[in-house]
Amino acid sequence: MAAEGWVPSASLGTTNDTNAANNAATVGLPKGMNIWCDLEGVATGTTAQTVIDYCQAWYTAVATAGYVPGLYVGANCILTGQQLYSNLSYQHYWKSLSNVPMVETRGYQLIQGAQTTVNGIGIDSDTTQNDNLGGAVLWLSI
Repeated sequence: MAAEGWVPSASLGTTNDTNAANNAATVGLPKGMNIWCDLEGVATGTTAQTVIDYCQAWYTAVATAGYVPGLYVGANCILTGQQLYSNLSYQHYWKSLSNVPMVETRGYQLIQGAQTTVNGIGIDSDTTQNDNLGGAVLWLSI
């Protein structure tokens, strides 16, 4: 997760997505599974187009590397539900526990629930579902 109030850019999206794809390959994650972009905490005053440019740049290198980009939508994502659906190439969305927009038409495939503590460790419970278009999270398959 980026620091609260970070400023996205297309070049940062390219750097972050290249790192995400390289890290996934380094740890042996197979191609064809979801790798998630964390979109939250964007600086107030950032334009929607700047966020779209970041997200699209992030999407490109992950997809080019053979992974399937997903978008985690958290607080202060800047984009509306319509922009999330219409202006981005993503087909996999993960809803944070925060108050975030509904992804128009598609909806969410992964829903974050309240945090619980197990042996002193905070764990977010997440629930999967098919979205409104029948899409589902692509997990690691062995």
